[in-house]
Amino acid sequence: MSALDWLPAVLTTSLLALALWLFRSLISTRLTASVKHEFDETIETLKTELRKSEESFKADLRAKETEIEALRSGALSSLASRQAALDARRIQAVDQLWTAVQDLGPAKSVSANVAILKFKGAVKASAENPQAREMFAMLGGQVDPQKIHTGEAEKARPYVSEMAWAVFSAYRSILSVAMIKMQLLKSGLDLPDVVDEERVRRLVTTVLPHQAEFVKEHDTGAYHYLLGELETRLLQELRRVLQGAESDREAIKQAGEILRESENVMDSLAESVGAESTQGERRTRT
Repeated sequence: MSALDWLPAVLTTSLLALALWLFRSLISTRLTASVKHEFDETIETLKTELRKSEESFKADLRAKETEIEALRSGALSSLASRQAALDARRIQAVDQLWTAVQDLGPAKSVSANVAILKFKGAVKASAENPQAREMFAMLGGQVDPQKIHTGEAEKARPYVSEMAWAVFSAYRSILSVAMIKMQLLKSGLDLPDVVDEERVRRLVTTVLPHQAEFVKEHDTGAYHYLLGELETRLLQELRRVLQGAESDREAIKQAGEILRESENVMDSLAESVGAESTQGERRTRT
């Protein structure tokens, strides 16, 4: 068989192979194009959905930011209003407390007169001599303890510092002691121990510890000369209140001790007033 006899068969096989290759190439190209088209469509769909989600998220975020800002503004406005009201009330409280100090002015005048007396000797003289009682009545003036009111100060207590209130309480207690002594001298009752001197000493030593030697060496009537220092200390503390300064632990502790001693003094005075009234009734009946 010659080469020419093989030629048709070779050509047929080659053409078939070529046709198959072209077919596969065409199918592959079409499949690739189809897959690419579907992929591109999917990508575009995803991009569109992502853009929508992003816009929705941004819109929701803006809405939440607006809501948070409104809440924050409202809260800050409310807080500012409360703080402004508290500051105004604190200023009023300082005014009330210092006004109470001024209202105690007549008692301070009585205290100045008591300070120059030897109390126990004066009590004895008053009990024995009507002229002495008249003199003490003149020294005491027309000051009526029942008419000296410091009730407004009580309203200030929640808005001032513990120390401010403690110093004021000590100041008022010392003046109360002087008032009781003068009332006793004016009445002529022989009650030299009507005031618990030791309690008064503890009070003054607690509120003015650096004056311990003075307290130890002098009669309680002389404590009148420490009232100016107490006024200065109270003013300093009231300035701290206006500045919004916080009290430290040591100051709060000392304030508690001062208040306790002040209450002890006032309790002893209440007991002495009861004793004075009882003896006065007996003297009247006699």
